[in-house]
Amino acid sequence: MVHDKDNKKTILVCVTPQESSRRLVEAGQHLAKTQGCDLEVICVLPVQFNGNAKEPQALEQVFRFAQQAGGSMAIYFNDDPALTVAAHIAVRKPLSIVTGFPGEDSNRFISTIHLLVPELPISMVGADGTIYNMLPFDTSVVPTH
Repeated sequence: MVHDKDNKKTILVCVTPQESSRRLVEAGQHLAKTQGCDLEVICVLPVQFNGNAKEPQALEQVFRFAQQAGGSMAIYFNDDPALTVAAHIAVRKPLSIVTGFPGEDSNRFISTIHLLVPELPISMVGADGTIYNMLPFDTSVVPTH
């Protein structure tokens, strides 16, 4: 649940259907606990999701990770994951988001989220569990000419 009757905020964790998403959920759980927030996990799959035999099982596993961490999970089917997550953020208004660290074959998900929601802090979790923070973009220091 994102907003309860006390208007409690959340930490939003962006995952894909793979075992390695566990470290993202764990990092989100840690941030949620330290900031007194709820935990929410989101996964955006392609509209024509034809996952291989392992992906539905991995998605179920990520769902269990979210539950074990005390969080909820939202699954969307859309071919533009960054736009879908940005729309979710606009409605749910999390305090920050957690994602994986972009690899060499990055689809620019993080940079697109940062462009669409520049005021939202983003925590990126490396393969070794190290958390890197992207601070909100300060528009007051950008020249206007």
